[in-house]
Amino acid sequence: MEYSDELIARADTGDANACFALGQAYAIGEGVGADSEKAFSWYMKAASLGHTASQYIAGKYYANGIAVERSIDDAVNWYTRAALKGYQDAASALGDIFERSDVPDDQKLFTHNLKGAEGGSAADMYMLGLLYNLGIGTNFDPVKAYEMYSKSADLGNTDAICAKAVCMIRGTGTRRDREGGIAILRESAEKGSDIAMCELALCYEKGVGVPKDTHETFRLYSKAADSGSKLGKYNLGRCYMDGIGVSKDPVRANSWFTVVASSGNRDGEFGLARCLLGGVGVDRDKAAGVKLLEAAAEKGQTDAMVMLAQLYAKGVQVRKDPPLSAEWYKRAADMGDPYAEFVTGDNYANGNGFRKNSKRAMYNYERAANHGHALACHAVGAAYLSGDGVAKDERKGFEWCSRSAEDGYMKSQYIVAECYAKGRGVKRDVRKALELHSKLGEKGYGKSQLFVGTCYLNGEGVDRNEKKAFEWFTKGAEVGNIIAQYWLGYCYGNGIGTKSDEKKALIWYTKAAEQGHVASREIVESFTGTSIDTKSKSPFDSYMFKAENGDLEAMYIIARYHEEGIGVEQNPNEAKHWYNKAAGMGHTESKKALLRLRAVKH
Repeated sequence: MEYSDELIARADTGDANACFALGQAYAIGEGVGADSEKAFSWYMKAASLGHTASQYIAGKYYANGIAVERSIDDAVNWYTRAALKGYQDAASALGDIFERSDVPDDQKLFTHNLKGAEGGSAADMYMLGLLYNLGIGTNFDPVKAYEMYSKSADLGNTDAICAKAVCMIRGTGTRRDREGGIAILRESAEKGSDIAMCELALCYEKGVGVPKDTHETFRLYSKAADSGSKLGKYNLGRCYMDGIGVSKDPVRANSWFTVVASSGNRDGEFGLARCLLGGVGVDRDKAAGVKLLEAAAEKGQTDAMVMLAQLYAKGVQVRKDPPLSAEWYKRAADMGDPYAEFVTGDNYANGNGFRKNSKRAMYNYERAANHGHALACHAVGAAYLSGDGVAKDERKGFEWCSRSAEDGYMKSQYIVAECYAKGRGVKRDVRKALELHSKLGEKGYGKSQLFVGTCYLNGEGVDRNEKKAFEWFTKGAEVGNIIAQYWLGYCYGNGIGTKSDEKKALIWYTKAAEQGHVASREIVESFTGTSIDTKSKSPFDSYMFKAENGDLEAMYIIARYHEEGIGVEQNPNEAKHWYNKAAGMGHTESKKALLRLRAVKH
């Protein structure tokens, strides 16, 4: 077969697939004369542009001294690039090398890529960015990671182009720019990058940077699968398993996972493990499922690591082993999984599986935050605002909480509103605070309802309006906010925004007093001459009152009480009921709890 001028022209302009095709042609003499040096040259160009198979082949050339001086260090570097993307042959080649020789330490790997990056190698720049992003051989440095990804992307490396886009979407080492990141992924996907297709599909699946669209998710994964991408095929199996943009089809899911796993691919093995553990398209087989799950995890499949961690934490499918659970979370965290980084931060903070270590906790929270995890952004922001475990920096605190607020986390939305109200980390702006608190208040957030009511009562940031103050205090009181209950009693007692009604005033003062509000208790006792018992209600009763009146945090806590059997008989169905109710109203932690319960089930 003669290779056209068009193919050569595409290769010359940096088309990785065309470069790979020419490398193949010269390697086997198809359409051109066999020439190992020319083959190596084209493979190297494709590898430098991020072509996975070419990276593996480049490793083989260096390992065997074909058309280039033999170099185990260079072989390890190229194999590592492909192995990190799940290329099983590269992982096996690394295993063979490490059986015969010492594993190069992280510092040596970093130094090798630093030297190559300084020499202008796009592939080494990308790898250096990855090392900075994971803190391998150097300190974790998201800013330098983004810088190296950007330099490599400018030279056409497809891996770096996608990595840069993901950084922009997450806000890793740069200002968050989801629109810009999506645009880069879309352009790269249109040029045929299967990695970009899968990253873009995930954005549509989660609704990050684009409106949630599972049909577009399925289309993009299908397109990647049609191009031969194993990652695309795996995700297509996941779509059929979980009903993402297509009707659930256990048989098709199992078939796609089997195709991908046939070459020892870690993603396919994880998919089959889920099938075996859940009886999806195959008879349930716990032992075989756990074995495959462990195999995928050992190969670096972070979802498999997280699932193992969850199973060991609960003692489902495997023995309960909190330290082993914490270790699997940490291994996934070390590979940059944002959720695992956040949980590892929690584990160090609370002594779950590890000794308590506030520095390691903050380190993992900051990694997770830099990788876009909303709850981690909140944790880091709150820490900087309070100075808890870090030097107090209200500007940083505001910025991190703003990211979490942008992702819909209500606690951060409240903190951001309070920052505007008090001028913490940002210029004081009561009108902006009122705007943000009003939005939260409409969602049932009691503290914000209290704030809005107080603004209307005092005429701060808005014209004084006693009727609206009364309305907002009523909203806050009805969801169980103690201070709002006091002010509602005050309104009824003094005829503010409503007709004076001492009976109703006493009712709301009493509710606040029973929850421990001292001024309300004194008022009630002076009116009735009767002492208020603030200890008779259990915490469960108090949270149930709030949950039944729309408090999302209380709903989540009630769900946890039912799940763990705290203060009430353990009841998984009731736990799911409250998780679902809170999740349906936008509560992030409840959504994650439901995902966790599904993972444990399967």
